[in-house]
Amino acid sequence: MSVPPTGPSRRRRRPRPDDKLGRMLRWLRWPVVIVWLFAIVALNPLASSLSNVTNSSASAYLQSTADSTRVVELEQAAQHQRGQPDVDQMIVVFARQSGLTAADKAAVASAHAAVARLVSTVRGLSLPGKPVPSADRTAVFFTATVTTPASSEYAYDSAAVRSIRRAVSAAASRPHDGLQAEVTGSAAITADSGVTNKTLTDLRLTAIAIIVVILLLVYRRPVLWLFPLFGAIGAIVVAEAGAHGLANAGLTVSSLAASILIVLVLGAASDYALLLVHRYRDELRHHATAEDAMAVALRRTFPTLIASAGTVTCAMLCLLAAQSASLHGLGPVGAVAIVAALLAQTTFLPALLLVFGRAAFWPRPPRPGQAGREESRIWSGIGTRVARRPVPVALAAVLLLGAACTSLIALHTNNTPESPVKGHPGSVIGQELLAAHYPPGMFDPLDLLTPPSEAVSAATAARAAPGVASVTAVPPVGAYSRYSVTLSADPYGSRAATVIGGLRDRLDAAAPGSLVGGGPAIQYDTTQEARHDAALLIPLILVVIFVIIALLLQAVVAALVLVATTALSFAASFGLSNLLWHYGLGYPGIESQIPLYIFVFLVALGVDYNIFLSARIKEESRQSGLRQGTLRGLAVTGGVITAAGIVLAGTFGDLARLPNAPVAEVGIAVALGVLLDTLLVRTVLVPAAFLSIGERVWWPARKPRQLTELPVPVSID
Repeated sequence: MSVPPTGPSRRRRRPRPDDKLGRMLRWLRWPVVIVWLFAIVALNPLASSLSNVTNSSASAYLQSTADSTRVVELEQAAQHQRGQPDVDQMIVVFARQSGLTAADKAAVASAHAAVARLVSTVRGLSLPGKPVPSADRTAVFFTATVTTPASSEYAYDSAAVRSIRRAVSAAASRPHDGLQAEVTGSAAITADSGVTNKTLTDLRLTAIAIIVVILLLVYRRPVLWLFPLFGAIGAIVVAEAGAHGLANAGLTVSSLAASILIVLVLGAASDYALLLVHRYRDELRHHATAEDAMAVALRRTFPTLIASAGTVTCAMLCLLAAQSASLHGLGPVGAVAIVAALLAQTTFLPALLLVFGRAAFWPRPPRPGQAGREESRIWSGIGTRVARRPVPVALAAVLLLGAACTSLIALHTNNTPESPVKGHPGSVIGQELLAAHYPPGMFDPLDLLTPPSEAVSAATAARAAPGVASVTAVPPVGAYSRYSVTLSADPYGSRAATVIGGLRDRLDAAAPGSLVGGGPAIQYDTTQEARHDAALLIPLILVVIFVIIALLLQAVVAALVLVATTALSFAASFGLSNLLWHYGLGYPGIESQIPLYIFVFLVALGVDYNIFLSARIKEESRQSGLRQGTLRGLAVTGGVITAAGIVLAGTFGDLARLPNAPVAEVGIAVALGVLLDTLLVRTVLVPAAFLSIGERVWWPARKPRQLTELPVPVSID
């Protein structure tokens, strides 16, 4: 009597075709394609206008109960009641280190007149104010304002700023002249860093081009790459339309969230497509009809895709606990993106593939009985080397990652108004000129609102507060008396935080109904909330991920290892990114909330690779033991994890092209982190750690229990 083979060489018995599901797929393929095409056409208008409902104002990053947010709301409500639109300020500044000459003053007058003439041609532009010289007579500035409807802020600011810059340049440029002339202020900063519909469209097209190139290299088929791409495009439209609906429902959707949504959908959709198409291709070698092959592929891959997408979705929804309105809104937006990617690649993609059948793999479609190769030679060789000395390999990987973390010691946060601007355009240079020639708090005073009955007490307390240079009464806001409070220190420096905190403490005692707002207060509140959210969300997300992985693997020790390596990977990626930002790209620092954005995406997306690798290792270990199971698990998943990581890194790396520095910083950090995760952590450190711990890694289970079989990634011939 023959004995069935055992050990690592044992082949799994192929499941019998699911006739019922196969018949359903045969009948549903065309209806599913038609429904998706109809949905894409119907939802595209909402999707393409997402940037019109985004909110990227500084106050949008705060909770509604923050003092600075309430001040903004009260001031905007008062403006609207008087019929006044929202306005942004432009500051035209001129400077000469040796002192302004008579010719310089003539140039200033000429520029002032040129800006005044633009009022009749530039929509929303106001007449410029009088020039204000500096105390040392080396600089002078004048201001103008531009109306900024909420749905067209960037377009209005950009057009006005371009026109004024041309006029100022023409008036102030003369041969051999050393006069500096720049346009800055909130309008110029918005123009230099804004994310528009055109920007998002360019981002989408570039990300799609990156995915096309990578899929062509992975699949090496002239047609096959189109089907995952169509699924990803459909997912983008659905996700952006969903985000538009969330914004209309009152959720804060920032330009950062809108930009990340695109690359998140493209990256996740491509990852899911890689798994499904690999499994479908393998099953075509074992089944006579494409419908039967797809039925088995879906049944085998769907539990894994659900587990992966569900984990990322849960991590995203943890952001609902954030105080920051932008982070609070990012959670549902990210969840919608992941769900849309999963829905498209488990319905639209299979239907498209079934419409074309085996021809989708032209010119070498897989045939029944055809041999295939599951293991990657490269990752099989790497696994063999890791298994020889797992403890030294694990220690070496930890030391390398730890070394990358050391640059975080020099991490610098920058919450100035110009921090979103990349490089040194006119808005940044203009701010530097103003800081060099005028008192530090002159252009960014605090807004103090107080009930009239407490006005005298509030003004007295404010004047007595350390770090306050002056307190000036200005027109009231609604039912509140209003004062402009100028600080004697840099309003966005570390000392200003102490001043603002001390001022609020004094006002709480002397005038409890007072509110302190304005740009510096907004940034102060943003920093405080970022610290609160980080302290709450980082452990919460790690705990959620730990629980999900522990339930999936039914192993506490393995889940602890995976969570620890995830945290170490994030810190190392953040450290490497900090070096690149500072020394490679010249960024002066990062906004206080950016580390949390990076953590959320790196940790949440890294869970995919944790699930793909560790669950496959456990599945293999139940047949052949931990060592052989780890080697085979790495060999059969290393290729697909690498391909998925490169796709995700490429799409997030595309964010570096955007003019908004925080968006670019998130993209760079996530791209570096995903590559580090893919090439070192998931495929070297995790296997080495598992082998170093031994069978105890599956504690409390004595041996791995039966798991739902995961997709078997195969190489593409």
